[in-house]
Amino acid sequence: MSYLLMRVVVGAIGLLLPWVMLISGWLLGQATQPSISGYYYTPMRNVFVGALWALAFFLIAYNGYDWPDRLITNLAGACALGISLFPTTPLGPYTSQQFAIGMVHLAFAGITFVLLGVMALRFASREQTPSGLPFGGRCKYALGFTGPGSSSTPNWELVTYRVSGFLIIGCVALCFPLSLVSQYWLLPLETIVLLAFGSSWFVKGRKILSAD
Repeated sequence: MSYLLMRVVVGAIGLLLPWVMLISGWLLGQATQPSISGYYYTPMRNVFVGALWALAFFLIAYNGYDWPDRLITNLAGACALGISLFPTTPLGPYTSQQFAIGMVHLAFAGITFVLLGVMALRFASREQTPSGLPFGGRCKYALGFTGPGSSSTPNWELVTYRVSGFLIIGCVALCFPLSLVSQYWLLPLETIVLLAFGSSWFVKGRKILSAD
């Protein structure tokens, strides 16, 4: 499978997962869950877990631009597996073991989302990091804020990557404070994260759509 098609598949999983969970849960007569992970405890469990495993497979198999890209996607893929293997804490009465597993789930989810946000920013890279830059300059390049190089990437595409990356990281930062207000804040925040993540990957692989 080409890397362009892999990007499209990864993007499609991110774009479709929240809507599949919400709409299918509604059709099956399930109450709206406080988070997408909460659908693990509904008849949509196998779809949820299957999507995570598919996402993990594509992220780990993805051959990025350089070794930082590969490290980020490999770690994100491994953490996506962790999300499925350590389910979120269920609603209602739960044991201390279920709570501990739920905390591990949150850690894996947080790491995955932050890495995907960083990857979205890195999609905006247009040239290799020059040698001799100070630490701050290297960090700037590492997050995709590079010079124009020889890239012909349109501005709207760069804006998509940067907005997606900052949206993801911003939503992750808001998860804890807003969860103290209401546990149902997690669902819209996770939905925004997945849509932003899916959009960045789908746009990055868009050339496959116009291939002969």
